[in-house]
Amino acid sequence: MGRIVTVASSKGGVGKSVITTTLSGNLAALGYRVAVIDADPNASYSQWHSLYEGPPIDCSCEIRHEEIVDLAQGLATSHDVILIDTAGFGNTTAAFAAGTADLVLVPVMPDRASAVEAMRTARQVQAFGKASRRQIPFRIVWTRWNQRGLVERAVDADLSDMPVMKQHLSDLSEFGKMTLSGRVPVTGRVGNQAKELIAEMRALGAVPAKRRRVAA
Repeated sequence: MGRIVTVASSKGGVGKSVITTTLSGNLAALGYRVAVIDADPNASYSQWHSLYEGPPIDCSCEIRHEEIVDLAQGLATSHDVILIDTAGFGNTTAAFAAGTADLVLVPVMPDRASAVEAMRTARQVQAFGKASRRQIPFRIVWTRWNQRGLVERAVDADLSDMPVMKQHLSDLSEFGKMTLSGRVPVTGRVGNQAKELIAEMRALGAVPAKRRRVAA
């Protein structure tokens, strides 16, 4: 059974689609069978996917909360990793997507509003877990991050009691270029950061250790 990873935050513009794009391209390059569900009404990922150049990634659009769980769990029978790119947590579909996840990634940019919304998102994920009588793992992912920045240090302190991925996504121009070119860097700084994130996700059980055999 494949793993379901939901990328979610109640704040828009914090890098949900960037994380989904970076991870999906690098997972596919590593030989994983990857599916992405674009659950954002803005359809940012699916628009980018029409330009994508690289190993196969299956892309579906589904914004209906009553359909998202069945679609994700169905894809998990044939894929290694299913990534769900969501809209804000005011969106009911995002809530259902978090409820069915093996891991929820919560992006945070270096600003106080992102930190506040991350804490709100974390509380909601914990509430969904209680409702379903299971623990839903979640992790903060720093995006557009400069480890030496003063703002970053302040935001980091605000979220000191939250579980955080060790690897961050830096404020690199390559992430912006990726959204225009359809090509996901799998080497260099972007590729290395993606691979470190994937390794952490594998350690958390959110990426299978073994890949499915891709049909010829």
